[in-house]
Amino acid sequence: MKELKFPKAITLRLNLDRPEPVQGRPSNLVDEMAVIEKNGTEILSAMVMIEERIIEAVSKVLFAGTSQNSDYRGFFVSEIVGTSDFSFSFKRRVFTRLLEQFELLERDKIKSLKSDLNKLMSWRNAFAHGQVLHDQHDGYVLQYYSGGHKEQVLNDEFFETVDNTVRNCLYVCNGIIQSYAKT
Repeated sequence: MKELKFPKAITLRLNLDRPEPVQGRPSNLVDEMAVIEKNGTEILSAMVMIEERIIEAVSKVLFAGTSQNSDYRGFFVSEIVGTSDFSFSFKRRVFTRLLEQFELLERDKIKSLKSDLNKLMSWRNAFAHGQVLHDQHDGYVLQYYSGGHKEQVLNDEFFETVDNTVRNCLYVCNGIIQSYAKT
């Protein structure tokens, strides 16, 4: 299969008001950018997977039971909630409201899930629309717009947080799906 390779560019940011650079020049720019790009792609892929899990969880809860509900469930997924007409934000809201309304999780777990899903949506948008640059003090930084100009330092701690957040969301979604697995 053909692998696409497009030219890359990275902005270097120098802040002359800060005395000594903490990071200095990047030593392995090509390798480090490849990891950042791969991580960004993983975040986008994880969000697609979480969105699919949310759709499955909502449909299993709403259409649990009989085999006739299976037909309704299939229609609901393919023709309503699974379409591009429903944004991730809408699906997230339906899912969390369903959890609240029918008390399928404890309130603190729902609150944590909402927070995690919001973070993931923000990171997805940042990687999809933002720009990575290298700052002499902060290292790699993702600049993006979300209600104003924002920046996220891209380091091991950040990517560890992303990893844990994705896993937490998948754990909750899969738990709901498993609890309705026999339907």
